[in-house]
Amino acid sequence: MLVISCHADTGFRAHSLTCRPDGRLLGHLDNFAGVYAVMQAFFTGRMAGGHVRIELTYGEEVDFEGAYDVLATLDAGDMVLVVDVTGAETDQDFTIEKCQHPALQAFVRQALAGLRFDLYAGCPDPISDMDEVDVYVQRCEQVCFVGVPCSGGDYNTGQVLCRPESLSAVAEALCRLAEAYAKRA
Repeated sequence: MLVISCHADTGFRAHSLTCRPDGRLLGHLDNFAGVYAVMQAFFTGRMAGGHVRIELTYGEEVDFEGAYDVLATLDAGDMVLVVDVTGAETDQDFTIEKCQHPALQAFVRQALAGLRFDLYAGCPDPISDMDEVDVYVQRCEQVCFVGVPCSGGDYNTGQVLCRPESLSAVAEALCRLAEAYAKRA
């Protein structure tokens, strides 16, 4: 099973979003940006077929409780994609982080050929290096982080900037990964 995990809780009491004249979005994006990208992918219909499970989790901002609930349902052979914002500096549309398993790296590179992304075995995010990946690797080898790049501050404490193209690119990446997974299964 391909599991897409995305925390749907935030650390903010109020949220705002502004489209700036340069086209970038400014707002409280952690993790509304990730949820939006996952929902864009979901509503394409390209994940149909029963091989993809989407988990919108809770508790990421406190203790990863939702991720631990999902962990209890995973099989060791499942592939898990964690979608969230990242502060990793990049000029690409998105990042693949914490992708340590060589077979997963090859799978991701092949499935996403032609898209603009950086792939890291580790975590280049200077804001946070803890996320649901750290929970899921307790059971599954093939786990990675799909990051929506944000800049201009700490996404945990306030408004940050994001390009709409990054949101669309993450949605496309999730669709391609789901389609490639279906062919592999």
